[in-house]
Amino acid sequence: MIDAAHQRRGFGRAALAACLDYLRGAPCGAARFCWLSYEPENTVAKALYESVGFRENGETCGEEIVSVLAL
Repeated sequence: MIDAAHQRRGFGRAALAACLDYLRGAPCGAARFCWLSYEPENTVAKALYESVGFRENGETCGEEIVSVLAL
């Protein structure tokens, strides 16, 4: 999460890229996929995740939408 005062500066995208790079480095062993979830009304998060390749898989986690990215 990025504080509202610092949003729209690319920090979230940079943080997401760093996290994905870390996971691709297999710190806990090889992983084929990364899953995340977000609230349906959070269209900004949805657009960010889709822009890096996450795709909704039709599942939910509680009230949140699940998206998956092949690593």
